[in-house]
Amino acid sequence: MSQIIFRFPEEREAFAKRFQTHKALFDRGVLTGIYSIFDDVALHKDDGIRKATSTYDQVVLDDLILPQDYIDESIASLTPALRAAIDQAIENVREVNKAMKPQSWELEIRPGTVIGEKVNPLDSVGIWIPARKGPLISTSIMLVTAAKVAGIRNIIVGMPPLPNGLGDPGTVAAARLAGADHFVVGNGVSIIAGFAQGTPSVPEVDGIFGPGPGGIAAAMSVALAFGKKTVVGLGPTECVILADESADPSTVAHDLINEGEHGPDSSSLLVTTSGRLAIEVERLLRQCIDKAEEPRKSYLRNVFGPSGKGAILIMPDMDEACRLINDFAPEHLMVVCQEELQDRVLGQINRAGEILIGTCTPFSAANYGIGITAVLPTNGFARAFSGITVKDMVTYSTIGQLNQEALEALYPLIKEIGSYEKLPGHVEAARIRVHRN
Repeated sequence: MSQIIFRFPEEREAFAKRFQTHKALFDRGVLTGIYSIFDDVALHKDDGIRKATSTYDQVVLDDLILPQDYIDESIASLTPALRAAIDQAIENVREVNKAMKPQSWELEIRPGTVIGEKVNPLDSVGIWIPARKGPLISTSIMLVTAAKVAGIRNIIVGMPPLPNGLGDPGTVAAARLAGADHFVVGNGVSIIAGFAQGTPSVPEVDGIFGPGPGGIAAAMSVALAFGKKTVVGLGPTECVILADESADPSTVAHDLINEGEHGPDSSSLLVTTSGRLAIEVERLLRQCIDKAEEPRKSYLRNVFGPSGKGAILIMPDMDEACRLINDFAPEHLMVVCQEELQDRVLGQINRAGEILIGTCTPFSAANYGIGITAVLPTNGFARAFSGITVKDMVTYSTIGQLNQEALEALYPLIKEIGSYEKLPGHVEAARIRVHRN
């Protein structure tokens, strides 16, 4: 481990240098490559996906669609304990998304004027589940269950292939149990290109969702240009722990490892007002990393090494700590401080994908069991975007209805603005209704 403790404001510049590329999730060069893959899939369809998979994943595919017997075998291969855990996780995510699900509504906002919104599920979605650094059963559960609760009729899951050309069996099983209808395998960017444009094996869909590294995030951005609903900025995982002197150093060290072990490009930060806590957490981190097994040990050594995004920040006070966190806009935020500080801190923090409160709410509980989404914006995108839930799987049709009296009351407004905009047809369409009697 290199120096990872930074005192503010004295070492602000050193910290900024460590994170100088953090908000650049992808650049123009990456986008150029993404557009090339999209063009190749548009031209060559399934063969374009096979080519990208062979080039970037080193897997030669015959079929892109997972057969039903493999899906059945994947479910049957689950141990009873894992099956029970998956079923419980699905139910918890279902409960949360049902509570969040938007509802259609109408309101007579003025006499004779009814407004509202009609909530409509998307017809179809493509869910991308990455596996570059290991299987992500939890991600498949969260995204597929959200789509199912929304009422989406066709849910297609895409995932990278194993060397045998099939998908990770645990992830396949979890996604099917959550409600996935079909499965395709292939290179991530090319599968997203297929979802955006359609191929014989990969259907065109209305929405495309899923996390991944910069290339996947860039592909999701390109999908927007094809009219596909998506959430951008879901890159490598990141967390911030905000703690005061009351926090337990061992717990905090393990929580930093919780997110850091995802991969070498993870971000894992402790922000604290306690120098004692910072020093003790650093010491325990070193011990925990030494005990870790590969490949996670290498991941953690990179995260907390000279070129990584692991750090401990000692702040002069909680107000300054909250300002820094809002500027960083973390994917996952854990707040561990004395109860009398908690409300004050939460009142100041308004830029985080997820906020976990208290000593009994570790990141792993939110990643797996609470039922709230852990598919959240990274790299500063939480300043403007939110995590993926059932809310992203629907559209809203606004409703407006007037009776005769309400239209007559609006006519002078329509006449004045329509005349100023030189749109006489607008005015006439209202006038003939107002004066038809």
